[in-house]
Amino acid sequence: MQGMKNPMLFAHKAALLLLIVFFTHGCSRDKGEEAPAYDPGKDPVRIGVCVPEEGISKEYSKKFLDGIRVASGIMGVINDARIELGMKDSCDSTDLDTIIEHMVQEGLQGFIIRTGVKTQSIAAFDAEQGGITVVAAGRSNPDRKPRVLRLGSSLADQARAAALFAVRSLKTQRVAVILDQDSSSCILLASMFSSELINVGGRIENITYIEDTSGEIESSVISMMQHIPDAVYIPYSEDTTLAAISLAKKQGVSADMIVSNVMLEQRFLDEGGRDLDGVYLITDFHPGAVQSQRGAALIEEYEENPKDLGSLETCSALGSEAYFLLCDLLSQPLDDVTDDTVISGGKTITGITGTSGSGRITKSMHACQIRSGIIRGTRTVYKESINPL
Repeated sequence: MQGMKNPMLFAHKAALLLLIVFFTHGCSRDKGEEAPAYDPGKDPVRIGVCVPEEGISKEYSKKFLDGIRVASGIMGVINDARIELGMKDSCDSTDLDTIIEHMVQEGLQGFIIRTGVKTQSIAAFDAEQGGITVVAAGRSNPDRKPRVLRLGSSLADQARAAALFAVRSLKTQRVAVILDQDSSSCILLASMFSSELINVGGRIENITYIEDTSGEIESSVISMMQHIPDAVYIPYSEDTTLAAISLAKKQGVSADMIVSNVMLEQRFLDEGGRDLDGVYLITDFHPGAVQSQRGAALIEEYEENPKDLGSLETCSALGSEAYFLLCDLLSQPLDDVTDDTVISGGKTITGITGTSGSGRITKSMHACQIRSGIIRGTRTVYKESINPL
């Protein structure tokens, strides 16, 4: 990514952000709850948020920002200081040095940025790093290096979690892979899955490459069936995955099907409908895995505001998790922050387990099964959480 051509323009545009100030009213104020006290004499804690336009759909951006907005309604005060949240759905730069410079210029103590899947930058959603960067600078000397953490599963996490689930939970040994040959992320994920499956005692029975044409997909599925696999792994492709699953069901495939790397689960369920019944998903988040009070409060907000917020899915939950994580970091001097602080004493929503030496947050993945019914429609049922480490 290139840096900004005009840093002053970036600062000027940032100054025009709509500042949304939450005193813990937010979504919870309709419940008649008393807002936690804050000291009006204290300067507010200012947090910036942006989602670059490249590589992220508008629907994902909205849900991610909604997750942060709802979380700020749950936690709107840090150390008796209210939080000012500046949010926008585009960024001029994802370069880390540029972001830190902008934070100093605007007096921001924290920053959350969600980078796109095509962005080759500080938090590229690639094989090794998650796609959300949390920058905590606090109110200390601007010359001091801020704390930078990266949140979200890597492709390596997804591949290993899917392999562990196939072999240890579904007790399958022979697995076929269906992948979109035009998607680099699908090819990389399939390669990683194959390696991980062999490492945990499974075997790749067949790898089927498909293109975005119904005739090609059908012939590939029929060819795959001849190998009679115990399970089928499908790295998600917006162009081919649903068609492949539908054709496999029509052809009578009885093998368990496992899908990972779905960015918008509810849209996947809506578009796939009854064809998805019985399919397993590996995700970063599932409400059934939540055990924290924060998570319960978040789930409640979404259940009470379905028209405004839609369903609570991974992109929203990761936005909330990033916000809560940043608040935890800013609630004490950054020099005193430890891994235990990052884990937040069991307050995690998506299953944070710790941090790596590079600042990447480690977390569990979650397996669920899709069920379709006349009354409840198509939904996911939580099965288990998987630590890919």
